[in-house]
Amino acid sequence: MKRFEYKTIEIKPKGTWTWKFDIVEIDKILNDMGSQGWELVTTESRDMSGTAYGFHYTFKREI
Repeated sequence: MKRFEYKTIEIKPKGTWTWKFDIVEIDKILNDMGSQGWELVTTESRDMSGTAYGFHYTFKREI
């Protein structure tokens, strides 16, 4: 029987007045997780009043 472990991380935008997501930094984080054997299974936007203030990325890997 296969067994998995799961890990969820939050990536928040940079900036105070105007929020921006650093795509290069997000790719770095996702590639680092992949190199550790984690597979991205879902992404959830953290919204408030129509504005994304972060994302939850959930990963899994076989144990």
